[in-house]
Amino acid sequence: MKRLFFALWPEGIIRQQCVDIGKAILTEHARLVRPANIHVTLLFLGNIDPDKEERFKQALATVHVPRMTLCFDRLSFWKKSGILCLTTPNTCPEVETLAGMLSRLAGELGIKTDERPFKPHVTLAKKATKLTPLEFDPINWHSSSFCLVESVSCSNGIEYRIVEEWGGN
Repeated sequence: MKRLFFALWPEGIIRQQCVDIGKAILTEHARLVRPANIHVTLLFLGNIDPDKEERFKQALATVHVPRMTLCFDRLSFWKKSGILCLTTPNTCPEVETLAGMLSRLAGELGIKTDERPFKPHVTLAKKATKLTPLEFDPINWHSSSFCLVESVSCSNGIEYRIVEEWGGN
């Protein structure tokens, strides 16, 4: 079994912009997300057996991935989960459609997923206890691909590894 999720993976400059904002808000009251783990979750799958993983990949073999843009211009604090993240009040129809398609496909494959509405965000820090106000230039996250990612526990924490990528042409 693998712990899997679908995500938008950032280009280098976008990753660095997110890291810079994270460093600017870092306090003793939060733990920064590792730079290599920065992403936008499209759909969290959880622990998936190899058969369902393969069926998901086959179902996505011919998927068309459009050009997508999200503009993250707000810093949010989700007190209940202790998350500091970048958010956007504006949705991107292409991202919404992709997340919805992945959710429907998971259901067809018998994979139970979170039923809360999709809310694009970039987690910058965890175990936060407060929001540190910060002005920053909006981050325009462009993508023409998405990834299946595995969450792996390592001796130095959690590491996210791309299993497969679709689009990017």
